[in-house]
Amino acid sequence: MKKVLLIIILVIPLLSFGQYEYGFLQDFYFGRQPSARAEALGMGYSSIDGDLATIFYNPAGTATIQGAEINTSFASPYYSLEKAKYNFISAGYNINKYLTIGISRNHFTTGQEINLSDSVGNPIVTGHTPTNSLYSLNISSQPIKNLFIGINTNYFIWKPIDESANSIYFDFGIIKKFEFGQKKSTNHAINIGASITNLNFAKIKLKFNGNEFKSDLPVITRYGVNYQFYLNKKWISDSLNTFRLLVQGDYKFLLNSDYHNGFHAGLELMLLEILSVRIGYYKENQYDYDLPSANENEISDITYGFGLQIPLDKLTKIPLNFNFDYTSLTQPSYSKTQTSWENFSTYTFRLNWIMKK
Repeated sequence: MKKVLLIIILVIPLLSFGQYEYGFLQDFYFGRQPSARAEALGMGYSSIDGDLATIFYNPAGTATIQGAEINTSFASPYYSLEKAKYNFISAGYNINKYLTIGISRNHFTTGQEINLSDSVGNPIVTGHTPTNSLYSLNISSQPIKNLFIGINTNYFIWKPIDESANSIYFDFGIIKKFEFGQKKSTNHAINIGASITNLNFAKIKLKFNGNEFKSDLPVITRYGVNYQFYLNKKWISDSLNTFRLLVQGDYKFLLNSDYHNGFHAGLELMLLEILSVRIGYYKENQYDYDLPSANENEISDITYGFGLQIPLDKLTKIPLNFNFDYTSLTQPSYSKTQTSWENFSTYTFRLNWIMKK
């Protein structure tokens, strides 16, 4: 019964006029993240650059990927939907400092077939598994040194029943990097980033059983800053940096909703460009449906994870760099009556082909 109720909440939204309806497509836009590293860093990523997963957070972040990159991520389950899966896959190429092109697909499936009948028992939906898919074309650039800009053109497909609806919307982002204190063995940098998802305030409409369901898609702004410190003393390896520290903070704010707004922060330590450990924290406000005794009005949690990198381009003559990131976290409860859920896990694989230019 819990699975059926959760699926109904996910696939049958309330009518909405002029404002994003709380809970609609929450699983897709505010649930799983397309990066285990981002999950571990408190789900804040708007000031990060050099990673194709930033397409989802700030399209400017792809401007500094190295050569050609393939990036994929997998997460499961989603609360009581044990077969639910979230998948992200992307590919990009840094043509030069002025142009990077990337494509990506975010896909969420409940993994659970639904059957719906009308008021007299006639079947209207039989054996359908609800899905959401987002296809993005990303173009980013570094027009001047350490200034990154990017834009996404997105095609979203919502298929809660055997009928589908689609929408086209755009994202824009900018990141400015400040480097200072550069010495032979140390370097400091600060990134400041901002982005907007769905800058054209797109809507989506679905016709179902003679009725039209219409809703606004969320318009999400993100504002982030991070500090990076690099230490390269050559104590252990002549080819690998000894240590890197990253501290980041991120604030998310919706322009067409009072909810899902919150603060995200994270810290990452990388040793010898091989092993990374991460910890983060987030806090977001939620709608309690005016039932504070039954529902939470905010969610918060500590996040953590690790990463493994194999920089073959620095250890050998093979121009490849392989990354694996992992996290396993608790699922925050929106209800005070149901507080225990199975952990979800996210795996990310990233492959860079370092090309000489």
